[in-house]
Amino acid sequence: MRIVIVLLSLLVAACSTSPVVKLYDGVDRPAGELLTVRVPVELEILSINDRRIEGASTLFAYGHRDLQLLPGQYRIVAYYKNLFQLDADQHEIVKSDPALFTVNGNAGEVVALAFEKPANVDAAREMAKHFDGWTENLTSGERIASKPSGLILNQGFIGLASQAAPAETASTASVTPEQPTGSDSAVNTDILESLKANWQQASPEERREFLLWMSQ
Repeated sequence: MRIVIVLLSLLVAACSTSPVVKLYDGVDRPAGELLTVRVPVELEILSINDRRIEGASTLFAYGHRDLQLLPGQYRIVAYYKNLFQLDADQHEIVKSDPALFTVNGNAGEVVALAFEKPANVDAAREMAKHFDGWTENLTSGERIASKPSGLILNQGFIGLASQAAPAETASTASVTPEQPTGSDSAVNTDILESLKANWQQASPEERREFLLWMSQ
């Protein structure tokens, strides 16, 4: 019963969380004064202008998130991550190595991170071996292809594969997203058994959503 309450609380928190992430200091500004970077749910942000980001991941309730930044140029390192259901009980999370996306936008503009979305898990596995994409300024139509980041993602750890591309001159915003709240690490036997029971009763979609949340 306790695990049900915990999961319901997490679901309520997810649904009440705005997909807009403020990544600048000071008072809130109208969208017309900001650069909005639209990130699809399948992309995980690793860093912006060499600063690691916490709290910018999309919750399963949304198809994308909007990062609000001061106008200018940014180097965004992101990687592909998606969960596929193989059968009634089997799931697979496919992850790629990170790619380097260049964002350049003015006040009031929206720049989207994009990639060719795979049709199935086999295509996703293949794409993950050489992941790339582009940024598209939805106002001007400008497209900029991504570049290799020089980083590898291996079993949940980010490692340096080779020297990354040299840093470019960029106007940097103060990237200060809210820190995620801590969770209770004391999981006792009763909670574990309750979790197993709830997993058996969950629908395929509920299992998918829970696994995506756990993998963040």
